[in-house]
Amino acid sequence: MVNIKTFLLLLGLIAASSALQLRSEEHIKRREALLANVDNFAEQFRVEYDNYTQYGVRSTQLESMFKMMKLPPIVGRAEIEEFPPEAAIVSCLFCRTTIGTILQRFRAGASKESLMDFAFDACMQVTTYGAVVCRGVVDLNADSMFFIIGERPSLTANQICSVILQGECGDPDPVFDFTVSVSAGPAITQHKSGSIPRNSNEIKILHFSDPHYDPAYLVGGYANCPEPTCCRRDRGIAADPADRAGRWGDYRDCDSPWEVVEDAIRSARRDHPDATIVYITGDFVDHGVWETTHAGNIAIMDRFYNLVRSVFAGVAVYPVLGNHEAQPTNVFAPTHITDPALSIHWLYEHAATAWASWLPAAALTTVRAGGYYTVLNRPGFRIVALNNNDCYIYNWWILYSRNEVAAQLQWLHNTLLAAEAANEYVHIIHHIPSGGGSCLRWWSREYRRIIDRFHRIISGQFMGHSHRDEFNVFYARNTDFAVNYAWNGGATTTYSNVNPNYILYHVDNQIFQVNEADSWYYSITEANINPNTPPVWRKLFSMRADFGLPDLSPASLNNWVTNTLARNRATLRRYFEYKISMGDPLMTAPCDDDCLRNHLCAIVINEFNEHRKCDQLRQLPLA
Repeated sequence: MVNIKTFLLLLGLIAASSALQLRSEEHIKRREALLANVDNFAEQFRVEYDNYTQYGVRSTQLESMFKMMKLPPIVGRAEIEEFPPEAAIVSCLFCRTTIGTILQRFRAGASKESLMDFAFDACMQVTTYGAVVCRGVVDLNADSMFFIIGERPSLTANQICSVILQGECGDPDPVFDFTVSVSAGPAITQHKSGSIPRNSNEIKILHFSDPHYDPAYLVGGYANCPEPTCCRRDRGIAADPADRAGRWGDYRDCDSPWEVVEDAIRSARRDHPDATIVYITGDFVDHGVWETTHAGNIAIMDRFYNLVRSVFAGVAVYPVLGNHEAQPTNVFAPTHITDPALSIHWLYEHAATAWASWLPAAALTTVRAGGYYTVLNRPGFRIVALNNNDCYIYNWWILYSRNEVAAQLQWLHNTLLAAEAANEYVHIIHHIPSGGGSCLRWWSREYRRIIDRFHRIISGQFMGHSHRDEFNVFYARNTDFAVNYAWNGGATTTYSNVNPNYILYHVDNQIFQVNEADSWYYSITEANINPNTPPVWRKLFSMRADFGLPDLSPASLNNWVTNTLARNRATLRRYFEYKISMGDPLMTAPCDDDCLRNHLCAIVINEFNEHRKCDQLRQLPLA
């Protein structure tokens, strides 16, 4: 029998080390000790729950076990790489226990309804969500989960949780591994350097990401709620004025009212009339994940697309899909799955129709096939848009098949190979950052291999999802040479604790490298003091000018990160403040040297759990 007191002690010890996101040796040892006992805990839980099911009375032991699996709110509002250690280990305990119970009961012939009731009960016991949220999430995800575990009878709870929690719950099983055929290329022997001097012929590209328009947003609505997103009509006007949502957004866990979305798009067009390209890196739909519908998602997307189409008439627009566009959220079935209850074809068909005014017919073919495409913007300059939601760890279908994931990456490789032969430079756009904890480690490894191979012609990568105004330097897998970079568009939503922002890139018209990146934002605090006037959008910073960089080549960025950012506390703090677009709650929250170094490491981690460059930088003294 598992020793409950021992588990509580271990959980408490882990909580004491929660300041670090990068796991300490001490935490790893404690995690391993917990993992050694999780299976016993899960087995005892099943016995106790079976007794409850049979007799209708929860034992003291069962109540204690549910309390031990109580998930902190961050689990529902952040990515795995942002979890403090105690949140990660409790998530593992909950995952292995509940998934194991579902698998055992499913294979013993339990009804779908009884399994859904168990999942609902577990949600109610371990989260702060109410019955409406728990029932909605379970009902929406049940069909996909039951199909997957039915078609993959060898799946275990250990395998599932190790993938969903990216190694925080045991080493991922190699059964999910895959490789892409990458052609031979020249050896990488130096940092990628060189840039075209600033000139009047630069191309201006606007980058919007993560608008998360919420049709249910209520000005004055309750902003301090236990649900995944707040400020919504269902709770009405908050009694306490301090809890009321502002007209121009709210720093708390709230998505965007339409006024914020529209103001961002119209203001960018007004302030940058000479922008000739727009990148939109996904997540148009809100965080109301328990009540999404096909019709609701389509209505949100169409309203956003129609706005962009009207405001940016005659401008080249290149969108990608975010994880929130799927129904249910995050869940992108392989294209050979045609059951209407499971299929994702409706989204790809809708995207092809909605994007037809922006993309040529040839590009729409692959949009319909898998939500990705390539377009030649002008001679020598190609756009490659990926649907990399198939790398997202909360897309349950990554447990089902690797074939289609590998197929899109192989398409990317082949597209880049053809671009190389045609002497074209390439921008890659996608939604989910490839190096963070959100992206399946094998996907990020194979993607990185492709970036290494074609680093010469890839002039930039552009992404979203994190809601942070950040960038990544890509290092060759087998060397310390900086070979590429990726820019994140931040978010036009405030979810959570940030100001709305967008990016303007100044791109040369020869090698199509970013020469300058300007971040524009407005202050939520300031805007809501004067709710009857539109927000004032300002340039927050210019990457090259504000940090005194000679250019924005990978070589220059590496030199700056290594020799300035990693050694100068004030500069690193300033980068952090820009990253959160000066959001008031995070500006006033403590961020010590360990915290700052975590943000430094986020720049240089290109593959999940590959900390070589990060470890080098953490050894440098901050002065």
